[in-house]
Amino acid sequence: MAARNLTPQLTRRELLGLSALGAAGVAVVLTGCSADQTATSTMVTQSGLEVGPAGDVPVGGGANFTVQGTPMVVTQEREGAFKAFSAVCTHQGCLVGCRDKEIVCDCHQATYDMSTGKPTGGPAQELLQQYAVVVTDGVIYTA
Repeated sequence: MAARNLTPQLTRRELLGLSALGAAGVAVVLTGCSADQTATSTMVTQSGLEVGPAGDVPVGGGANFTVQGTPMVVTQEREGAFKAFSAVCTHQGCLVGCRDKEIVCDCHQATYDMSTGKPTGGPAQELLQQYAVVVTDGVIYTA
């Protein structure tokens, strides 16, 4: 599965269909945000869940994944430095994606730092929730 740095355009129905895959097990799918999408995040608290291939996350960028219904954006600011955050914007719940070395929400132009999840612009005032991750044999897992 190829990673995208730009947020893809999915309808709310497509997003809900992708989230439903998580009920059958660990689902790893690309997600995105368009102006008419919002999402709710269910926190991933289990460790050892597969997030996706580390190779899908470019150095200096990020990729979106969904793990058991939880949308995540995983970034790699520098080689081997992976961070995972909720992909749900803290402003109004749209999905965010990583591009131009920052996490961006296309709904209302909120931006976040890709290494801390701290808001850097736009209307968002709260940090993105961060998830602990580890990489083993080229695969990202929740820690």
